Parts: sequence; structure tokens; C-alpha cells
Amino acid sequence: MLDDRIAKLSDVQKRCLRLTAEGRSSKEIAPLVGLTHQTVDQYLHRARMILNAENRREAARIFVEIDRAVPFKQFELKPTDVEIREDAGISEEPVERRQAQPKSLGLPPIGGPTNDLTRTQRLMAIGRIALFLTIIVLTVIILFAAALDALSR
Repeated sequence: MLDDRIAKLSDVQKRCLRLTAEGRSSKEIAPLVGLTHQTVDQYLHRARMILNAENRREAARIFVEIDRAVPFKQFELKPTDVEIREDAGISEEPVERRQAQPKSLGLPPIGGPTNDLTRTQRLMAIGRIALFLTIIVLTVIILFAAALDALSR
């Protein structure tokens, strides 16, 4: 009878219940499952209703007891490509984009680790950025003025 209730639980609910059984709070569980703590609360509330438990700790205890008692069935094993990997959100792509910035402009790199530039080098970098932005703003103003002049004739 309880096995039927366990089958009704989603994978995320099961994971939240396991973490609750370890004594973790919703705010501690949230980053581990990639959800907000309010969403974790909702998952645990629904799981509590499915298991007819008084509170989330009792629901977690019931789930863990039943989960340990359920014999392992090999045909229910999920392939490895379906598993949620902890580092799935980390990507090396932004690093590659930063390195692909055109060097011909002479602009300093964006983001990244703390630099080891001297004060003079920092001021030179700030000056280059200010000059570059000034040129862009002046170009936009000149193009806007030319467009207005062309439309007024």
C-alpha cells in the first residue's frame, strides 16, 4: 500500500525527502536540487500529502524506511545519461568567449580573476576605455545629426 504511494512521488520529491531525512532545511536543499526554497517547500508539502504524514520529517522518515525495504530491481535502473549531474550547470564556454575578444582594439579583458596591473596600467586601461566610448558616442551623435539634416531638406 505504501509502495503505491512511493510510486506516486516524483524523482525530485524523492530527492528532497532523502535530503530532509539527513536533517537539511529547505534553504539547504534548494541549491542541491537547483530549485528555490519555496519550490522545495511545495514539493515536500505534496509528498507529505501523498504519504499522509503529519510533517515533512515524518514523511522523510516514512520514505527512507520504505525506500530501504524496497528490493532493487535492475530493470528500473536509469541509464547514466538520465542521471542529474551536480556539475551540469558549469560550462567552460564563457571562458572561451572572453579569450576570443578582438585584441586589435587594445581594450582590457572583461571579467575574470583579479588582475595584477599596476596603477599606471590601470589608469591607461581606463583611459583607453574612456577614449573608445567617447569615439562611439561622437560617431552616434554625428550620424544622428546627419540623419536629421538629410530629413530636413
